[in-house]
Amino acid sequence: MKKLVRNNYLILLLFLCVSVIMIGLVNWHFGYIFATGDFHYHLDRIETLADSISHLNFWPKVDGHFIGGYGYASSLFYPDIFLYPAALLRLAGATPTVSYLSTLVMINFVTLLIGYIAGKRLNFSSQKALLFTFIYSFNVYRLQTLFSRQDLGELMGMMFFPLVLSELMNFKYGKVKQWYVLSFAMIGIACSHTISLFMMIVFSALFVLLNIRVFWNKSRLISIVKAAVLTLGISAGVYLPILEQMKGQQYALTTDPLINITNEILPLKSLVYNSLTNQVFSAQTVNVGAVVIIGLIVYSICNVIQRKNLDLTIIAVLLFIACTNIFPWKVFSHTIFAMIQFPWRFFSVISLIVAYLLVNDDLHIFTNKYVVYGLVSLIALVTVGIGTQTVGQFKDKLETYKEFNHVDSFYIGAGHEYLPSEVSYPEVLQHKERVIDYNRSKVDINNSTINRQYIAFNFNTHGKTTKVTLPLIYYKGYESEVYGDSGSATTPKISNNGLTTIDLNGEGTVKVQYENTFIQKLSLMISGVSILLLALAFFNKRRRTYISLSDEVPVFVMPTEYDYVFVYQIVDDVDNVTSEK
Repeated sequence: MKKLVRNNYLILLLFLCVSVIMIGLVNWHFGYIFATGDFHYHLDRIETLADSISHLNFWPKVDGHFIGGYGYASSLFYPDIFLYPAALLRLAGATPTVSYLSTLVMINFVTLLIGYIAGKRLNFSSQKALLFTFIYSFNVYRLQTLFSRQDLGELMGMMFFPLVLSELMNFKYGKVKQWYVLSFAMIGIACSHTISLFMMIVFSALFVLLNIRVFWNKSRLISIVKAAVLTLGISAGVYLPILEQMKGQQYALTTDPLINITNEILPLKSLVYNSLTNQVFSAQTVNVGAVVIIGLIVYSICNVIQRKNLDLTIIAVLLFIACTNIFPWKVFSHTIFAMIQFPWRFFSVISLIVAYLLVNDDLHIFTNKYVVYGLVSLIALVTVGIGTQTVGQFKDKLETYKEFNHVDSFYIGAGHEYLPSEVSYPEVLQHKERVIDYNRSKVDINNSTINRQYIAFNFNTHGKTTKVTLPLIYYKGYESEVYGDSGSATTPKISNNGLTTIDLNGEGTVKVQYENTFIQKLSLMISGVSILLLALAFFNKRRRTYISLSDEVPVFVMPTEYDYVFVYQIVDDVDNVTSEK
């Protein structure tokens, strides 16, 4: 047992060292940080979360830090639960550089760890579980996302993908007692990246449909329903507020999408070539890598011939085709499937499936340990190669610590997806100095306070009602409060240019700030109650299933790799058991 514990600690240490080395290899250089893709936006997300926590707002929805105080609903539309460690580091005094690099290390470590746990739950040996998590964690598409795109949300979602696969396989083979593990994986994805959640729902649906005869079973169906209900309950705090905002109000992500999915498909010939040569990321060269594409081709042929793992094979091939110009994306360009933006995002699911097929080893390739060593060495070389080539091709992306630590709140992502459709962002950038817009002939305004938490000022409309537009991007949840017996203000509404407007009457002091809506409070309560009920059920089950060793009788002893395991049989009236000579 001591040896087993010691080995587990060594595995954790291995994962930590590998995670640090990966980031040190590419992102950290003496005096410089290599950063590309969406890093500015994610730096802002971390900074915003830290700022909110410093003002005792532990569950922010509309972030006053963004856009110089205009506010942006990034935390509402883009889950940031796994950014709390980075935000706490900032509050503890760490620089943006340290908090950001620490986040990348955490993502790598958790990906390796969950991949290993999933491998064990797939009944792989420790060695095979390690191989599984290495193949998955170092697949070329994930490396491109980590090194070139730096899409933290997608990377965080990918942390939990292996656990979804392992639990679906367990359900398939009738192991449904630990249904909550599937729910845990889906909740982790839901709290990371909405698009990744949709992709995993598609994958899970395809897997169940292809095995419908197996899943059309009372125990499996009940377990799926329980996992789905728990997932919905705990993730309510994330997604009900989104639905509330989307109802009756339009945003840029639907009215003015930056990306047309039909423009993001890849020619099959180019995809195969770029994969076989492990090309560095660009919009035209994104690929799955040589290991994955060769594994996909080989096991697609073999599984069809041997009729093994046909469900996963069909899904992997279908998703691969969906990434190419063979698939009729024009038919689906205005459906819910277009929300993935880039079909090649499915590369993460394909890589996961191929990692499983390789390690499952129906072709007995890895019975020779030298083949295993060779594959691990190849993966390591590819990782180093892609990392160094990425830095070499984009040397202009190296920033000094001082440049990197300068967080500009006006980076809100290339598509500005979470702005109301009425907002013209270029116009907002031309008016970075936030001023209150009003008709000076109809209202007097003085002693104004405009900060990133609220706007307050004294007013006098001389008995008339007048409209005032505030330098705040409008979202449902803004509230106004008037101090003074003769003044009044309406509930904030959206103006023609997407800002927040109120109607004032009389004389007094008005304060406008963002408050959590009823739906936001209710959804948070649903999530909290769901977590509490799960915890109570879990501990109650452990209490009821606890059996003292005094109630067990050893049947036989089985030697294992690490120690001897005593196998017990539970019997009644153990005190009355006598031995016969």
